[in-house]
Amino acid sequence: MGYKTKEQRKIHYDKNKDKINEHRRKYSKNPEVRKRISKQFKKWKEKNLVKFKEKSKIYKKRYDDKTKEMIFNHYGKVCACCGESNINFLSIDHIDGSGTKHRKKIKIKINNWLINNNFPDGFQTLCFNCNWGKHINGGICPHQQS
Repeated sequence: MGYKTKEQRKIHYDKNKDKINEHRRKYSKNPEVRKRISKQFKKWKEKNLVKFKEKSKIYKKRYDDKTKEMIFNHYGKVCACCGESNINFLSIDHIDGSGTKHRKKIKIKINNWLINNNFPDGFQTLCFNCNWGKHINGGICPHQQS
């Protein structure tokens, strides 16, 4: 279907948006199409490796920021021990102190695991100082030792 102007194409798309998008979804799931697109992407990536790495870094940062925000919205945006609220200083703590074992067992980032497992109990927000202090002090933050 040929269009004389961009406006005509936009009008047609607006009228038939659901039908067009459904067709695109079906088309993109076709194994032959996916294979062809994969080959095209591989070629583009080889030619544009620097650009690809830059874009990947941007998307990864955006994704990490989004997951971090989701985690702290659930577990709290303040250190449970000292009250630190700067999000750049906060981390997630295993309340029972089994963080190292747990991270080795799951083999993915803890933030992704928490989201995939619907924010289970047994975790809290601590600042890095309290989290590390708790680790080197046998499970008790130095703020709590008085």
